[in-house]
Amino acid sequence: MGSRVLGVDFSGASDAGRSLWLTEARCTDAGMIVEDCYRAADEWGPHREDAHAGLQSRLTAGFDVVGLDFPFSLPQALLDEHCDGEWAGLIEWLTLDGPEDPDTFASTCRSTAREHTGDGTASLRRETDLRRAALCPYDRMVQYQTFYGLRNVLAGVADDPGVAVAPMQDEAAATRVIEVYPAATFGWLGLYREGYKGDRHDRRRTNVNGIQDCSVDIGNFRGIYEENHDALDSLGAVLSAGRVAASGDSPLYGSRNEGHIYV
Repeated sequence: MGSRVLGVDFSGASDAGRSLWLTEARCTDAGMIVEDCYRAADEWGPHREDAHAGLQSRLTAGFDVVGLDFPFSLPQALLDEHCDGEWAGLIEWLTLDGPEDPDTFASTCRSTAREHTGDGTASLRRETDLRRAALCPYDRMVQYQTFYGLRNVLAGVADDPGVAVAPMQDEAAATRVIEVYPAATFGWLGLYREGYKGDRHDRRRTNVNGIQDCSVDIGNFRGIYEENHDALDSLGAVLSAGRVAASGDSPLYGSRNEGHIYV
């Protein structure tokens, strides 16, 4: 039957369901077949808590690999300071006695970074961020995604024996959850990693064509991917999930607890 994979373009906004998109696909010997593409608001409502709860439940719906588009961890120096150096400690920090909102989370991380570097540098990136040209996990552009992705989604499956958050947990579980970054995936394919949002239908079309060239059958969803960049990002996410399902592990850069962006 082939592996079932899920790709998610995540949002941490108060109305996250409106811009959180999911693509479901199946990997076959002939390539990947997209089976569904939908917006979280249409399944679970627009509000952040509802959309995230629905997504969390979807992770345990029999997928072999799930790709989520948000940072899964922090630089090792911050983990050492706040989380006993461990990813499990990060989950505890954000769900028990740590910062209660994304702004406090980011402010605390910046203060710790300045103390660590001693030169005023507030933004630290993980090794995998540097490799994939990704932002610092607590940058203002992504701090909501990181905070709510960890607290509302990954924390709910961190103790599930059927789910492994890679590469931090035992990957022998039935479902592997991986961090993806669609822009990096598009760039790796030689497509547009920037400038394909907004009114740039032509660039989205180019990216869709490029993914199709990777033996991906998008079925009747071309119009959705060309019209909506969030939907397109979920397609990039599912492509990365499919690559992991087909090839397994890839070389890790940095500490295991910092995480890894899979393309």
